[in-house]
Amino acid sequence: MGELDLKNLRIDYGARMIIRDFNLAVRNGEMMSLLGPSGAGKTTILKAIAGLLAPAAGDILIDGQSVRDVPPEKRDAVMVFQKPLLFPFMNVAQNIGFGLRMQGQPGREARRHIGAILALTQLEGLEHRKVHELSGGQQQRVALARALVLKPSVLLLDEPLSNLDANLRQRMRELIQTIQSETRMTMLFVTHDQSEALMISHRVALLLEGRLRQVGAPRELFYQPADPEVARFFGGRNFFQGHVRDGKLHSDLGVFPVGPQNGNGHVRTATIRPEDIRIAPRATGQSRGLRGRVVKTRFEGSSTRVVVACGANEVMVLTPEDAFRPGQEVEITVPPEKIRLFPGD
Repeated sequence: MGELDLKNLRIDYGARMIIRDFNLAVRNGEMMSLLGPSGAGKTTILKAIAGLLAPAAGDILIDGQSVRDVPPEKRDAVMVFQKPLLFPFMNVAQNIGFGLRMQGQPGREARRHIGAILALTQLEGLEHRKVHELSGGQQQRVALARALVLKPSVLLLDEPLSNLDANLRQRMRELIQTIQSETRMTMLFVTHDQSEALMISHRVALLLEGRLRQVGAPRELFYQPADPEVARFFGGRNFFQGHVRDGKLHSDLGVFPVGPQNGNGHVRTATIRPEDIRIAPRATGQSRGLRGRVVKTRFEGSSTRVVVACGANEVMVLTPEDAFRPGQEVEITVPPEKIRLFPGD
């Protein structure tokens, strides 16, 4: 088993409330990402689960049992920190087996478990190396192996990849995914990196300013944000106001069919992702899209970000083409099925 339930959690630092009314259920065998900007309170929540910080209110349940008054070493929840925090005077195998020795596990059985974890974390052949002989990625794998070998009900990962370079971080993400898939261990993975959370998780919990804003599958948060702030966090840039009449959104950007289910007379805030907008040079003759002028462009490798002035509005477009230049007359097309509506301000 490996179920984690956080109920009405409140965590204070002195007189300042950091986390409030926090409820989250992590299912057995699930990889859940706790996502949010720096300072949102993500690490604070992990520390409370691990027993390193006492919540002011609420409860923490592991496999249905409250652990609020249980010491850290008996919670069956192990935390992997941002830095590896390895013992420099021990070799790789000794670091991995430290927790097993503290549990009093017999030497032969401990060596068997260590050998299996070395293979799982791709550390075979490095068991006799000291910490200073390892790369940053290898050190983080040792820290991960040290936690995995204990087979906790819940594994807590506090931005363990943030200190690695981009290529190594990608390989480590894939390794953690493979390990989670093979072990079916329940993991709560803290990160501020949106792409990391979307790639690695079964579900994502978005934390903004100490409050849980949305929980769901990665595609749900990305394409169906619960409110404009969630949309902005996931790269939403185009927001415009309007009202619904006869199944159409009449906005300051244009008129778009949105369906009768959105209600006549309702004021709405609308958004569309930059990559969902189509852009083309302005054609001669009758225009089929919104006319505009390119304000600026930014090349980003596989795509180019283009800002287009359409009347009093600026629209951001993400396109695979690198053919647009400031001052150029263009047409943009907004697919109505890609528009997301929220209650108006």
